[in-house]
Amino acid sequence: MAKPSLKELQFRQKLTGNTSELHKKLKDLHAELKDLEQETVDTKSLSSVTKQLIDSSIVNHKDKGVRIYAACCIADMLRLYAPDAPYNNTQLKVIFGLFVSELRHIADTVSAYANMYYYLLESLSVVKSIVLITDLKNAEELMTTLFRNVFDDIRPQQAKNVQICMSELLQHIIDESSQLPQEIVDIILAQFLHKHKFDNPAAYRLACDLGNNCAEKLQRYVFQYFSDIISTAGNGELSHKELEDFKTVHKLVIELNKSTPALLLNVIPQLEEELKLSDVTIRTLATRSLGEMFSEKTSQLATQYESTWKAWLQRRNDKIPQVRIAWIESLVDLIKNHAGLSKELSDGLSEKLVDPDEKVRAVACKIIGEFDYETSLHHIQKNTLIQVGHRCRDKKKSVSKEAITTLAVLYNQAYPEIENGTKASISHFGWMPSAILHAVYVNDNETFSFVDHAIYTTVFPPHGSAASRTQRLVTTFGALDDKGRTGFLSVLRRSVDARSHITAFLKLLETREKSNENGGSEEFEKKLGSIIKVISDRLPDPVKSSLLLYKYANMHDSTFLLLISDCMDSRRSLKEIRKAAKDTIARIENISPPTLEIFTILIQRISLTLINSEVISELIQNIAGSDENRQISGELLRSISPIFPAIFIDHLAEIMALLRDSTFVGASDALQTLAEFAKQFPKSVPADTKAKGTLRQFLTSGTVAQATDATIVLASITNNDAMCKDIAEDISEDLDSSPDLLKNLAILSQITLYSPQVFESVSGTVVAFIMNKLLLTNTKDQETRYDATEDWVEKSELDQYSLSKLMGLKVLVNRAIVLLESDPEAAHSAVRPVFQLLWAIIKQEGELVAEKNTNAVMKSHLRLSAARFVIKLTRGRPAYEKMVAVSDFSRLALVIQDPVYRARHGFATRIMKYLRAKELHIRYLAVLILVAHEPEVDWKAQVQKFLTIQSKSQAIDSNLMLNELTLARALHLLSNHPDFVIKVTDDDDKDVFGGALPTHSVQDLNLAATYIEFYLDTMANSENISLIFYVASLMKTVRFASPNDNTHNLYVLSDLAQYLIQERSRSHGWTLTSYPGQVKLPRELFAPLAQNDISVEISTKIYLPTIWVQAREHKTERKSKTLIERKMGQATKRRSRSPSPHSADDMEDIVGEKGASSPSRAKRPKKAKAAERVAEEPTRKMASRAAKAKATIYKDADSSDEEAEEEESDHESS
Repeated sequence: MAKPSLKELQFRQKLTGNTSELHKKLKDLHAELKDLEQETVDTKSLSSVTKQLIDSSIVNHKDKGVRIYAACCIADMLRLYAPDAPYNNTQLKVIFGLFVSELRHIADTVSAYANMYYYLLESLSVVKSIVLITDLKNAEELMTTLFRNVFDDIRPQQAKNVQICMSELLQHIIDESSQLPQEIVDIILAQFLHKHKFDNPAAYRLACDLGNNCAEKLQRYVFQYFSDIISTAGNGELSHKELEDFKTVHKLVIELNKSTPALLLNVIPQLEEELKLSDVTIRTLATRSLGEMFSEKTSQLATQYESTWKAWLQRRNDKIPQVRIAWIESLVDLIKNHAGLSKELSDGLSEKLVDPDEKVRAVACKIIGEFDYETSLHHIQKNTLIQVGHRCRDKKKSVSKEAITTLAVLYNQAYPEIENGTKASISHFGWMPSAILHAVYVNDNETFSFVDHAIYTTVFPPHGSAASRTQRLVTTFGALDDKGRTGFLSVLRRSVDARSHITAFLKLLETREKSNENGGSEEFEKKLGSIIKVISDRLPDPVKSSLLLYKYANMHDSTFLLLISDCMDSRRSLKEIRKAAKDTIARIENISPPTLEIFTILIQRISLTLINSEVISELIQNIAGSDENRQISGELLRSISPIFPAIFIDHLAEIMALLRDSTFVGASDALQTLAEFAKQFPKSVPADTKAKGTLRQFLTSGTVAQATDATIVLASITNNDAMCKDIAEDISEDLDSSPDLLKNLAILSQITLYSPQVFESVSGTVVAFIMNKLLLTNTKDQETRYDATEDWVEKSELDQYSLSKLMGLKVLVNRAIVLLESDPEAAHSAVRPVFQLLWAIIKQEGELVAEKNTNAVMKSHLRLSAARFVIKLTRGRPAYEKMVAVSDFSRLALVIQDPVYRARHGFATRIMKYLRAKELHIRYLAVLILVAHEPEVDWKAQVQKFLTIQSKSQAIDSNLMLNELTLARALHLLSNHPDFVIKVTDDDDKDVFGGALPTHSVQDLNLAATYIEFYLDTMANSENISLIFYVASLMKTVRFASPNDNTHNLYVLSDLAQYLIQERSRSHGWTLTSYPGQVKLPRELFAPLAQNDISVEISTKIYLPTIWVQAREHKTERKSKTLIERKMGQATKRRSRSPSPHSADDMEDIVGEKGASSPSRAKRPKKAKAAERVAEEPTRKMASRAAKAKATIYKDADSSDEEAEEEESDHESS
């Protein structure tokens, strides 16, 4: 078959002439050349123009048209001659110089030659003639320029085919180059940086195409690029510029991993090596970079580079906190995008929640709050979230703030599913509000502000309909545990307190404005200072807050006063309250920016966004319904009514209408709500005959609680004494035979408080019945009702007659309280037999009946009630406090060591409650020191924590040496403690006062030492240790105030305390100096010794037995040696790693409550003289196992009834 004839070029003209002629000739030449095919062209015919085209007059012509047509013609020549170019190396260099310069214009889409520029680009890329550039000598600069120009000229708006040709053009060069210039690699990699990526997305896509299509060729260049920079960084400390470059490189790696991960084949191991370098900055960058790379949704790095993954995981225990933080901050997307890794990562995150460094803990808490609902539910373990709950009580505020915020956010995300009843959501998130509210037990203003913010803004967002907000309130409140509910109510009480204080503040300023004064009067300044102190003392930074409030007070801003008043208007809708709050914040930000922070906290507290009139209406409707919300709504109303009684004033008609409905099942809740309102606003209680009749029905047909609340309302109604008198007389005449004795006594207990003059008309009969019959007899049912081994049941499980006895005591105590206000002289006469009765119950361990047949359960309740009633009578009532003899108080103190856990727990709880409120004599602090031998560790820890907090507040609040004098009171209690005196010496030995001389065993002194050490643990510090030592030494300069008491024990304890204080000072590095001041000891306890030989002998005599001192020193020495040996052993095993999470400091977890029997005084011989005691091991030294087993039954019991059972009206607390 004959070969087809070859086509010859027909163009025969010389490429010369002026510009227009040359332009036309080149155009004609290009038109013919572009139609010729490589396979059919006679290349010999092309030779005439081949050399002409590369003439310098053409290649360097000033006309654009001439140059581009010449370039296109040369490109055609290369196509037609391929694979052998008709030019030598020098000529090709000129040619490609022309190509590079002409391709620069490819971005000019409006040029007359735009099509020609594209033709040139397409020809070079499709024919691949561009690869000839790679064979040129010294063409690196030309190639680099081409790459730079292409990346500069490519634009997103360019045609797709243009961008494809550009990409192919560069790919051909990369594929055919034996050695790419580093600058080209730099140009490509630069496109992945953030700025380039977004400034020119087309260039970024071009770089991605090159990276993915030429990965194998580019890998070694990329590796070398990073290797050079990383090796430089590893050689020493980086300069500022080097550090910035190093950070840029790591950002580049992250971007490459997103778009062209194949380029990093050899780079990932380099990053792994960085994780092991000593430079913290490099380690941190590597940890953060790898974390982000592992987190990519499509990333397989964790499986592809297993050793790198393991090395990265180990950075969670890096010795430097900032590296651990970098590791934590990578977890959000990593866990979200890679569910298979979540278990291992969640475990690591949980460890960081107990990290020794507060910043690490704070970041760990914060990060968990950044997970979405689905991720938190399915990939964050519940134990990890519980750890966040513990951190809500962290001592470091940065940690507790993040923990509280995180739990609030997670709960808010999960709430829709919780409301729908999704079990998984309820289990995983439903407990979080309780954990947040547990933080209030830290008792710190800053923590209060964190909790308040979370509650008001996130747990209960201030938006939505009244029905939806009420439903959320009911759902959330119903899921709170006991401590959570107490915490929630404390948030509400803080709101009420803030409203009260701000109202007083505003009224004071309004008074100034109305009087047109500048406020310079001494009386005004005194009042202003007082109210500002009250407000600022409840804010995170009292000193700063006080200064800012003073600053605001001087501004005379009446508009702000009106706005802030609107925030507290209970009759406004939520929408109006929110607008008022928003306007108030905007106003304060405008007129006084520095005060914005504190006013934001205050406005958040005082604004009725959580509990308002709309919510109350919904709750009242709920208790009238029959769904599951009824019970919780009733509990909410009962809880809210004592805190916000005024808010119910518009709802009294609704409540009374419900009470008249015989089918209404929420009567108890409604009555309690009404009773709380009546206590505060008796004049506003419905007083019509119909209302009175409705209420009186509950006295006969209602429960004990209903009758109690109905009585409060009836007795509060103005001019209702006649009805109350009828009720009291009817009851008093029928006490002996009444089948409703408990209910009738409950009614009388409230008439005593709210209509005392009516009760006095029947008091003789009632008091005689209670004291001479009720309390002194038992029924057969009482004797046999409880198992002989039982010593406690919950109050709700007691029989009616037992409850009646406790109610009878309440009637007597209430009467004594009311009489002190109305008739002090009569009160003293009335209270003496009551005190005698209470002391008898305590001293006789709950037994008042002559036949001694009171069961152990009832005796336990009587002991607790008697002790609590003593506190109730004396708190805030100095006249009654003075009636408590020292010996009686010492016996009362021993209730805190009652054999029954719930009895001693209940007594201590009441003491702490009233001490915290500063309503109880400070001497009760010494009573709490007796908890030192408490067998239940968690309960002891709670008391210890309370004492520590209390001691700090006492030190701040006054300069009365209250903490230090507590030691004197505690030593007095211990001196008279029945377990302390063990035996006496022979009759020939006499003490300095002529009495038999007691001695004390080592065990006995160790027992006493535990109390003193407990005191030092809670109240001693480097600043007051010298004063404490001085107080301890003063004990040897006094005797007991009662001359009949043997003071020898006090001197032993004085020496013991001094020894332990010195020991504590040595171990803590505290300096003991002579105290320069004077100390006044409690006169009711101590009297000074006469200055004679006896006092000298006492002061110089050492009362501590030598055998005890030697045993103590041996124990201390051995303990020190053991500690040193342990430390030495640990030192040999120490590795360079993060401290164990278990060694975290500055942390505090939520402590639970447990119950067990005290080993203290199970059976104590009555009225046994100290001198006759047998030298036996003290009864407190070993706990009774049987008693512990019994008490365990109650250790998780709800103690809320303990708190509530003696709570009375505001009349009592006023």
